[in-house]
Amino acid sequence: HHIHLSNMITKLIQLKAKPAKSTELNSLVQSLIEPSRHEVGCIKYDAYSDDSGSIYILEEWESSETLEAHKLTAHFLNFKQAGPELIEEKGSISLKQL
Repeated sequence: HHIHLSNMITKLIQLKAKPAKSTELNSLVQSLIEPSRHEVGCIKYDAYSDDSGSIYILEEWESSETLEAHKLTAHFLNFKQAGPELIEEKGSISLKQL
């Protein structure tokens, strides 16, 4: 089972919670981790926080197709629906492996 690095998609998502919403946002992000890791084509799905309370999701997918399929899952749609009430800022960076 060979993964073509050229097709692989790596994203770093940064989230900043609204005031007093960080605990809820942490829980919401944690609800994504396990189910996402079990999806077809998911290579990596890890979440981190820093001292300022920002959350980072580092995700790696075998292809854009598997990432698109991820966006249709129940756990992702739940995040998309609940997120706006909790998230103040959101950023996304696409990364390429060196």
